Amino acid sequence: MQLNHAFVLTLIAASLAACGGGGSSSPSDTAVAVNTAKPADPVAPVVPVVPVVPTVPAATGENTGSVSARFVNGDNSRFIFTAIGLQSSGKASLLVQDTSGALSNIGSIVLTGNPSVTREISGDAAFAQGRWFKGSFSNSTGATTLTGNNASAHYVAYNVLAALPATGTFTCDAGTFTAPSYTGGTNISSSGYFGTASGTASMSFDASGAKIALAIDASAGGSTGKVSASTTIASPGSSSITGGYLSNGTGAQLMLGDGGAGRYLLIAAYKAQLANGANYQGVATFRCS
Repeated sequence: MQLNHAFVLTLIAASLAACGGGGSSSPSDTAVAVNTAKPADPVAPVVPVVPVVPTVPAATGENTGSVSARFVNGDNSRFIFTAIGLQSSGKASLLVQDTSGALSNIGSIVLTGNPSVTREISGDAAFAQGRWFKGSFSNSTGATTLTGNNASAHYVAYNVLAALPATGTFTCDAGTFTAPSYTGGTNISSSGYFGTASGTASMSFDASGAKIALAIDASAGGSTGKVSASTTIASPGSSSITGGYLSNGTGAQLMLGDGGAGRYLLIAAYKAQLANGANYQGVATFRCS
């Protein structure tokens, strides 16, 4: 009986070895291995690293001014543009406005350059105004580099009124101006290439159209000059040219715009000769309500 029992145990051991059996493959051992293993630490999701773009304050030579809202360019949008030797106005079929509020493309007139700089940026949903100061602008007649005493091109984009009111008198605010820029006349130092401007305006309507009274005071290089206009604009899309605006004298080109919410805009591109004989030009927008 002992020999038979040993023989049976031997056969069982041999059978297990032949089947590859061992402690690591037994059900009880496998259960222990699963229950005692430390769970793997959770893997945090991979979050892409987004670079933080710092906010850089405006420095000398950068854009100046701001807008309270982006200009709403519609089917009735127009523009006026004035630089040395160039006065242009018409339908603003294409306008490009950057995040600062400056326009870089006005119809077929395009500002490029590195840097390209716009000063005295102003406006809201009803208009966009500014003065190109650095860069180069091109139009159908060629390209102009803004440098020296010709470092200015002034613009206003606006929406034309659908119709003139039959009656009414409106009070205009103090106006928003670009810095008047030197265009020639008496030779001056570079410190007088750009000046300041202020003005007043009034607007009333009757059967003849919009009756406009305008006064702009410009000063630069220690000298002053005034632009005065009293005129009638007969229809929403027309303009009135006064004085010597087209001949580099003192005068203005005046247009009406839709200010929204029952308000009106008076847009003025003007030229002024100062007491010292130097000539300047600029643009202004008055809100009237």
